[in-house]
Amino acid sequence: MYIIAKDGSGDFTSIQAAIDAIPQSSRHLTILLMRMDEYQERVIVNKDNVRIIGEARDRTVITASACAKDLNEAGQPQGTFLSATFLVTGRNVEVENLTIRNDAGDGDAVGQAVAVYAAGDRGVWRNVRMIAHQDTLFCGPTMPKVARAALPRLVPEGVPSVGDCPAVIGRQYFEDCFIQGDVDFIFGPYTCWFERCTLFMNRRGGYYTAANTPEQAPFGLVFHRCRLSGECEAGQGYLGRPWRAWAHTVFLHCDMDEHVSPEGFQDWQGGASVTERCGEYATTGARADQSTRHPSQRRLTAEDAARYTIRNVIGGYDGWNPQRRTPTWFLCGDSTMADYAPCFAPMTGWGQALKDLVDDAFVENCAVCGRSSKSFVAEKRLGFVELCLRKGDKLFIQFGHNDEKEDIERATQPWVTYPEYLGMYIDAARAQGAEPILLTPIARRHFDENGCLKHTHGDYPAAMRNLATHRNVRLLDMEKATEALLASLGAEGSKALFNWQEKGHPNYPDGVQDNTHLSDTGAMRLAQLALDLLSAQDA
Repeated sequence: MYIIAKDGSGDFTSIQAAIDAIPQSSRHLTILLMRMDEYQERVIVNKDNVRIIGEARDRTVITASACAKDLNEAGQPQGTFLSATFLVTGRNVEVENLTIRNDAGDGDAVGQAVAVYAAGDRGVWRNVRMIAHQDTLFCGPTMPKVARAALPRLVPEGVPSVGDCPAVIGRQYFEDCFIQGDVDFIFGPYTCWFERCTLFMNRRGGYYTAANTPEQAPFGLVFHRCRLSGECEAGQGYLGRPWRAWAHTVFLHCDMDEHVSPEGFQDWQGGASVTERCGEYATTGARADQSTRHPSQRRLTAEDAARYTIRNVIGGYDGWNPQRRTPTWFLCGDSTMADYAPCFAPMTGWGQALKDLVDDAFVENCAVCGRSSKSFVAEKRLGFVELCLRKGDKLFIQFGHNDEKEDIERATQPWVTYPEYLGMYIDAARAQGAEPILLTPIARRHFDENGCLKHTHGDYPAAMRNLATHRNVRLLDMEKATEALLASLGAEGSKALFNWQEKGHPNYPDGVQDNTHLSDTGAMRLAQLALDLLSAQDA
């Protein structure tokens, strides 16, 4: 997890810097948590498997003010597609709980000004406010000019023109979003599903949608249980107009107030006409009377409406269902669990190794070297994790090594403050519908002169076991399991599990004899051990 904070209290002060730090080839999920602030920057998300979360939707804002009439290097207007505040070309990108604005101004003065350009596949947007005027949200592929403008960041060139777009694999899912604009403010050729979104028409009035769905695509823009509202005069907000001949836009079970035009859809003057690929089913509200609608738009039957499901519309070749989230396992702990840069190799945290062993969940390793259950909370790291937790996730909690230390910033008492702090993690997980799982600290490699392994964690493991029983929380007893493993390997054989290096090692030229921190071999062995303990309880 990367923390983005303009005041310097996080890992990065800008969103783009955090995105640029993600390896291009990363297969693992990367979470970016944005602290509350207004970030005045244009952002390109050109990496896959990224989740961007705002601390508070209305107070975490990304804003810029580019527009179609801005001049390029040749002195010509740059056009619509170079005006976006937030461009996403990566696959499996999720954006949550923030606001994205284009502040260029009214389209009469500045032309089109895009807030969000959603160009990747399998994009998910939850509780996001998108605010602009003309052309707020574009869902479609990039073009060569967009790729050139993005340099040195690499984005796909996509198609030469989106005017008559060929069939492309591009799907977007929007849930509980607020999308504000006026002229054609949701537009493009991609297949998109909007669930419980609010579409808000500006005072100017105009068109909620402008689809240019490819002829071969069976679905385009689908709005389900959405609300259409606004501040324009009554009847000045049209459901949409077809950008091209095969435009496909339907509204299912949506509520429409007096701002919506009785005509519903409208022909594009001098362009494409409304067809039966535009329609409604079971809409409600002040403007839901379909007897006044455009004569060519479709009045869907119950049988027609039954075709519009998540699976049929955006499921695609891979059966994608964004409503069925892949769970995330969040790991909170210390240096025995943490991630390490290559310059520390072969030292590896077992949480770092766990990422390569889990296929049915994302593993987000939030463990930090030197932290105790107390200092992790004091640094607000638990608060950041809680913002990211969702129903179905797991929160793994392993502290003890540093709770034993004497300094006031980290020290806890095993039967008093240690369980009190651990209880905060349990409460945070359960408040978000996630499962807390306690893990006793792993054993240190300390053998006595007789070759017997010594206990080094005092009463802390026993206190955690007691808490797990008292709070009805699952416990993975890593202390007992690692003690048994070390004892079976013996004083000499167990060295391979820890960071023992001879002199001359590239990262440890003076050698190292570390009996606390794991080698890559040990990290993989203990990660598998944790999974085995978990599986035994699931069986």
